[in-house]
Amino acid sequence: MTDASLRYPGFYVVGRAIREHRIARGMSLRQLARLIDTNPSLLSSWETGERRIPAVPLGWVLGLLEVPPAECHLLSRLHAESERASYVEYVDPGIISLQRAYDRYTLHTYEWAPRIVPDLLQTFDYAHALPGARTTQPDEVDQEIFARRVRQVDRHPQHRHTLLLGSAALTLEGIPPEVVQAQLQEISNPANRRRVDTRIVPAEAPTAPTIEPFVIYETAEKALTVVLKHEHSTVYLSDLTTVKRYKSTFDALQQKAIAYEPTASC
Repeated sequence: MTDASLRYPGFYVVGRAIREHRIARGMSLRQLARLIDTNPSLLSSWETGERRIPAVPLGWVLGLLEVPPAECHLLSRLHAESERASYVEYVDPGIISLQRAYDRYTLHTYEWAPRIVPDLLQTFDYAHALPGARTTQPDEVDQEIFARRVRQVDRHPQHRHTLLLGSAALTLEGIPPEVVQAQLQEISNPANRRRVDTRIVPAEAPTAPTIEPFVIYETAEKALTVVLKHEHSTVYLSDLTTVKRYKSTFDALQQKAIAYEPTASC
């Protein structure tokens, strides 16, 4: 694996998508390489993220593999940004976030959520009880939750999610305690524990209350991307210095975290 692919995990995410769609179509590496008139070893290097696939062959590959239009658009956008160590995506309700590709094609998510259960893991009752949901039509909230569930299903079967919750998330103001308790029990049920390891970071942990939420995505090749969500934008950071700092912060929080037990008092 080259240094470039470790610096730019977008290379790897696009390549993994190509590989998974090729396998789903029952097509060998040599067959696809022959169809696009290229060397199988070069195609392999695109799939593993060792090299960045040029835009034109990417279009041919996505077309030959009959990748759905929405995902084609998503992967093309990610490809356009994949050679940059950092980039900003502005929130647009009509466009699927690039984070969807990271959700689907990476193998580990590390998430620090100091004040609220992350959206992908929220139950219907919890999502409806959030302060922001009170000004939104119930049907819109339900549609958003459904879309999140689809993202969960899309994840690789081997994907693992390490979630660190701040203690403030256990007593979120305005949400009935029974709703919070049911939410945490849902996260911690045996079916979810196989893919989501949830731990609680006590408020007294040094600096924990001041650290803003962040997500780190890790590829099978141990390349990392840090994702920071803001009100109107999402920032993706992949330069080695930044990701090492965020991973060190996550590791320090994890050392202070305790296992959540559903029967324990919140």
